[in-house]
Amino acid sequence: MPSFAQQLSFNKSKQNKEMHFNYTWSDHQDQTTDLAFTLPLRQLNTQNHKKFIPDLAQQYVYIELHKAARKIDPKEARVQIQHRGQDLHIQVTSRSNNLLDKWQRSMNQSQEKALDQYLKDNYYSHFRSYMGQKAIKPDHLRYISENTAALLPIAQAVYDKLPTNSETRAYVNLVLSWVQSIPYNELKNRLTSNGAGYLPPLSVVANNQGDCDSKTVLMASLIRSLIPDVKMAMVFLPNHALLGIVLPFRTNEQTLDIDGMDYLLMEPTGPAKIPLGEIANRSARDIAGNMYSLEEVL
Repeated sequence: MPSFAQQLSFNKSKQNKEMHFNYTWSDHQDQTTDLAFTLPLRQLNTQNHKKFIPDLAQQYVYIELHKAARKIDPKEARVQIQHRGQDLHIQVTSRSNNLLDKWQRSMNQSQEKALDQYLKDNYYSHFRSYMGQKAIKPDHLRYISENTAALLPIAQAVYDKLPTNSETRAYVNLVLSWVQSIPYNELKNRLTSNGAGYLPPLSVVANNQGDCDSKTVLMASLIRSLIPDVKMAMVFLPNHALLGIVLPFRTNEQTLDIDGMDYLLMEPTGPAKIPLGEIANRSARDIAGNMYSLEEVL
């Protein structure tokens, strides 16, 4: 049985326009490790994530569809847009079948474009589970991309704890043990929660807590901060998440073949102390049963 990543102490203090953080935890070798860093308050105060509310998204799309409809010459076609439960119904009428097809396609494209724009504006993305179920989830990849620079003080503080000329996996393992020690919040159902409970990377740090998606995004962001070109992938299991990374691995370590390339797996969630290349039994069963979906970290 793996031991648990124990956070021994955590404190933060505000000074001028900065927040100072101090952590102490027990790492994978059961060694007491400490970490200190400073982040600008302006960054911490701007990291919020709003729950996706379908009615607000639908209203946005409804307004954009009316804008698109007003651009159509009424001599060519007329458009009616109606709310029908959770959906919008677009009815196009025209005396010409060709014009009818043209403007029906155009309105359908406008509907897709409007939803995509709403998702982008609010840091959401489309998601498809391993069973093909469609959902809306936080745009994890965008959060990783936009937080690598902001998290560099943390990444550098971790790196400075390592002996000179340490291997890349030593950095990854030290970051991993720290992220695992951050208190865990249970992940709400990814398909139905509409992003409720998700915290962006800086919010996980500031609040000293996060669910598995939030902690996995933090882990990927910290790796990307110091190793910008390494290949990574988020692995979404039922109500859980792993991170894969392309690094040299040993024959007894857990990997996942993605497009012909072996990704070394890790469990950022905790609280179990599981080093790079090992995953929980339940995660291994889900992987073996192909019960996962992927997002490549660009």
